[in-house]
Amino acid sequence: MNAARNIVTALVALLAVPAADAAWVPTNFGNGADAEVRESNPTQNRGVSTEIASRVRNGFPLGDANDGSDRNSAIYTKFDLSGTLIPDQFVTAFRMTYRNNNLNGTRIQDSITPNPAVRTGLAVYGLNPALDWSEDTINYLNAPGITFDGDVGTKDFNSDLTFLGTVLFPAIGTQNWLPVGQALIFQSANLDQFVADAVTGGATQVTLVSTVIHGADTPFSTWLNFNYLFNPKEQTTLNSDPNYDADINDPGNPLGSPFSGADNSTGLFSPALLIQSTAVPVPGVLWLELVAVGGLGLWRRRGAVATRGGASPRRASA
Repeated sequence: MNAARNIVTALVALLAVPAADAAWVPTNFGNGADAEVRESNPTQNRGVSTEIASRVRNGFPLGDANDGSDRNSAIYTKFDLSGTLIPDQFVTAFRMTYRNNNLNGTRIQDSITPNPAVRTGLAVYGLNPALDWSEDTINYLNAPGITFDGDVGTKDFNSDLTFLGTVLFPAIGTQNWLPVGQALIFQSANLDQFVADAVTGGATQVTLVSTVIHGADTPFSTWLNFNYLFNPKEQTTLNSDPNYDADINDPGNPLGSPFSGADNSTGLFSPALLIQSTAVPVPGVLWLELVAVGGLGLWRRRGAVATRGGASPRRASA
């Protein structure tokens, strides 16, 4: 009963927020883009793929004939802010949603001790706003922020990428796995400052780069070489997830992800960047979950008369 009341309260609060105060900008909009780059196939472009993922494995040293079987990949997401009305003071959030139904406890938690508090997740970086990339040409060799060292399985980020923080996958608890379509949401003061600095500097777009937190030296073998998959804008219909169980201890609990087979043609489940005015309450996790993938089925552009195309982000008047 309390959970239901909290959801209703959050929905009422959300609906009271003016459109100019909150905007999830998905990679679907304007020049937005999302793509995965793979060190094991450094010249391959994956811009049209229906998956974006990160994984790591480094079983062989540089020069070994088997080094090509190692893995290292990163997710590039670009958000078009052109024509967006930006408030003077704002907070941000970055979200991606789970693509597959294989994110179970062994893939994200310490299953040796075991210790559910020890979990992997994503490290998020901000790309120098002066640099750009194209979804249909980006690969590991030409990706801005990467200096390819030829040793597959090692992370090659350079100074054009600024570390913004990490976000852990949630504990599994009584679920059998994390449901397809659920959002993983990253928030940090560093992200707020990165976006604010980019906008102040006249940038019309920002790029965030994500990679798994753990390295190839992780003691958890089930994390190694596992593809942590998310939905890009090209995944226009989410995968079916009819056997998701939110509580395996309750035999009467209905099965199925609430987002199983959902429509993503408008970017409701695509990677997205939130810009939220601090004139309204700073969003909590429940609020973000509802806005990110809730039943409202919308994302809001800031300002009803915002221009499209190459216009710069606009600061809201005082």
